[in-house]
Amino acid sequence: MVNFVKLGIIIFCIIFFSAMNSFAQQNNLQDISSQEFSKMDKDQNGLISSSEMRVYQAEKFNELDKDKSGDIAAEELAADTTKMHHPADRDMNGKVSREESDSQFKEYFQQMDKNKDNQVSEAEYTDYWKLIHRF
Repeated sequence: MVNFVKLGIIIFCIIFFSAMNSFAQQNNLQDISSQEFSKMDKDQNGLISSSEMRVYQAEKFNELDKDKSGDIAAEELAADTTKMHHPADRDMNGKVSREESDSQFKEYFQQMDKNKDNQVSEAEYTDYWKLIHRF
């Protein structure tokens, strides 16, 4: 009987701490999403236009391209805490070119803009990233 009690406690702890970790990850994702949304929303009107997205993308690309080679190398890509550039390496050569980055962010914008008003609200933005990080 004692072994079943210990096993039950162990199972409970595993479930409890897994749930807490998931909750913490969701809160962290929400914090990152809000911070990045604010950085993109240059005019602070609560919406991201396609031009604001392009400006953000260029700034982020330049920030990540530490050696100013015109590409984000694998080591530089590892510093991308937003993970927004990670899927951009379309030719799978281990680095992200400016063209690949531009293309990826255009795709992001189109996917985020659910109501197709050529603007992304904070709700559209956070819903998109919640969906992406769920998989």
